[in-house]
Amino acid sequence: MLSQKQITVSEEIRNAFPILSDVTYLNVGTYGLMPEPAYNEFQKMQAEFDLGGVASRGVVHHKTEETRQKIAKMISAEPDEIAFTRNATDGINLTLAGIDWQPGDEVITTSEEHEAMIHPLMYLQNQKGILVKLVEVDADPSNMLSRLEQVYNQKTRLVAMSLVTCETGIRLPGKEISSWAASHDVLSLLDGAQASGVFPVNLTEIGCDFYASNGHKWLSGPKGTGFFYGKKNKLNDLSLAHVGAGSLEKVEIATGTAIPWQNANRFEYGTRAWALTAGLCSSLDWFEKLGWDSVYAHIADLASYLKEQIISDSNLQLITPIEPNYSSGLTSFIIKDALAGEISTKLREKFKIYVRVIPHYNAIRISTAHFNSAEDIDRLIASIHEILNTEP
Repeated sequence: MLSQKQITVSEEIRNAFPILSDVTYLNVGTYGLMPEPAYNEFQKMQAEFDLGGVASRGVVHHKTEETRQKIAKMISAEPDEIAFTRNATDGINLTLAGIDWQPGDEVITTSEEHEAMIHPLMYLQNQKGILVKLVEVDADPSNMLSRLEQVYNQKTRLVAMSLVTCETGIRLPGKEISSWAASHDVLSLLDGAQASGVFPVNLTEIGCDFYASNGHKWLSGPKGTGFFYGKKNKLNDLSLAHVGAGSLEKVEIATGTAIPWQNANRFEYGTRAWALTAGLCSSLDWFEKLGWDSVYAHIADLASYLKEQIISDSNLQLITPIEPNYSSGLTSFIIKDALAGEISTKLREKFKIYVRVIPHYNAIRISTAHFNSAEDIDRLIASIHEILNTEP
């Protein structure tokens, strides 16, 4: 059992997020908060680039490439396997739009996918005649692989699912899923929107072909930042849905030559929001000063503390796995005999506590970020009981 005193957040960290003096923010799983020092640096770079154009000092472009290096190190990939996007949805679409689908092709995904995954899959099913098969999520590798085997056939071309589900925060066995896909000659795509910045992600070890994530949630970057990982030997399995200046390594108009880069640069083209990506680097600098191990440990400890409060409360029902290796920084629970949407509204309007509702389960979802404290959790639980007019 973790006590409140074991989970501490420094005053320096809390002060870097001015909004915390007014609200209890428990929803970085939707939108994260930038630390003020990183935001100020980002704004300076944005102003220099927008006001100076090519006459600026080039800080934005230098910082952008530094971001690429940091992201690659964070997920154990090579820098030239990383392409910058606007969000995880972009990366998912780079994969889904890049496969040469034929009518009858099949994709395996889960019943707990975010719209970023399930919507483009449903669109492809409608437009291309593919078949999308859903399996129930399970953190246990043997159970998950058994479910994959049950729906697999020779028409299966892709396994596409979240490394951490957005509804219940279940951590899927990404390594085992990717290995299974490779053994069946099936491509693998993992959505890391709720994983990057929450716990160590080693894509070399996981072995997936493609990985999409964002910078605006747990990485505390500017809204509009994301990244896509493509394993080098799988890049040619994707055609390019968009091509422009920067995406081709060799172009000869006279001979009709158009050869894409043999790395993730092929997915970057035209003038892009480089200042946003540079701003993400400022946020990554912030985390590096704190130490990633400390950040990961705090998120996990606070999630465990929250789960302990939930399971000891007869009014609440935990639906996220209690085991840290099977879960993440997201914790979802049901409030018995209450509507989650109504509770969320009252938490926000009366107590200035910001959470996420999961309509599918009539549940509340909490994100335990690196700036959150045990006091935040205690305030949440006490406020729920005040709304319910019950005792904890």
